[in-house]
Amino acid sequence: SYITGEKMATSNKVDKFLERLKEKYSEFIRTNPETVTQIEAAIRIFSYLIAGRIENGQVISELIYSSSNLLVLFNDIIIQSAAGKIPKLDLSKERLMRWLTVLEYLEVFLELAAHKKWGQVKAWVVIAIVQITKTIIRFALLKHGACIQSTPPIAPVDRDAVLDKKNGAKNISKDSIETAIDEDIAYSEPEASTFTLVSSGRQMRKLEGAPPNSQRTWIPPTTSTTQNQSGRKITSQRQNESTVLSKQRMWAEGIHIARPLAHLISMYLFGNNGWKPWLLAAGMDVSSMCLMGDTGDLTAKEKAELKRRTLMLLYYLLRSPFYDKYSKEKITYVLKMISDHVPLTGYILRPIMDYLPVWQRVYFYVWAT
Repeated sequence: SYITGEKMATSNKVDKFLERLKEKYSEFIRTNPETVTQIEAAIRIFSYLIAGRIENGQVISELIYSSSNLLVLFNDIIIQSAAGKIPKLDLSKERLMRWLTVLEYLEVFLELAAHKKWGQVKAWVVIAIVQITKTIIRFALLKHGACIQSTPPIAPVDRDAVLDKKNGAKNISKDSIETAIDEDIAYSEPEASTFTLVSSGRQMRKLEGAPPNSQRTWIPPTTSTTQNQSGRKITSQRQNESTVLSKQRMWAEGIHIARPLAHLISMYLFGNNGWKPWLLAAGMDVSSMCLMGDTGDLTAKEKAELKRRTLMLLYYLLRSPFYDKYSKEKITYVLKMISDHVPLTGYILRPIMDYLPVWQRVYFYVWAT
């Protein structure tokens, strides 16, 4: 019993120490966001520098790079929590998004580590497990109303927007408070500052709704101005929501989610460098984009994701067998010509040319979604 009590006391001390350490770390993140951002960038740059320079450099480099992404995710959560701006999501949906984000940050490292430890065959097993898990999570998110899903699901936040550098969360000026109140009133009661004459139907401004003398135009507010004011708030609120997808768009998103696993299965059936897997994947991606149709009713975030997917179609130029048969020689020739004739570009382009064969051998580099 004495030994048990001693173990419990030691465990409590460790828990308290870890809790204090966590609080100090969180406080440092909240009070030094710019320094934290610089540290994260330095870690990422360091991961580039050690690649190929030491034994197992590629695996270690990818581990450091993945860790830097996870660090950014963790620090973003702390900063959002401090600012009281954590997105309001269903708890199960939030957990799925976090797990999927972590998995996408780690997938390249898991592939490289498995290949180094167990060889090519076991690496393909790890790749299959990762892709199956990602597909299941994405379909679960689609069921929970995630709709058009971005990659990664939780993107790095704009810390300058979350933590206002000028005013700060604790030192908001009187003017900014008054402005916020005025805007809130204008949005919530867009027609309270005017009234309409019964006899003529003319719209007049109330005295309490008049702007300061220096800003007066002596022109009565128009209906369009009122609509613009109310529309701005509706638009701002809508950007935080997902667009409800039609049946056609649900099929489009489902095809996009299923594509990586379908391509992996086709590679198993028809070979890694065959045309059938390449054509199947390309056909599914193009079909998904076509089924999405007009993007006018989507939010800015969803439009950005579809634009990213469109640009990702260019990756098919770098994917075998198209790359081996058509793109490789042309890309190498262009890079070599630029590095030989444009001063200083060789320092950047020659390492890229040397790294292209290595990059081609990593599945999650080439076939990233």
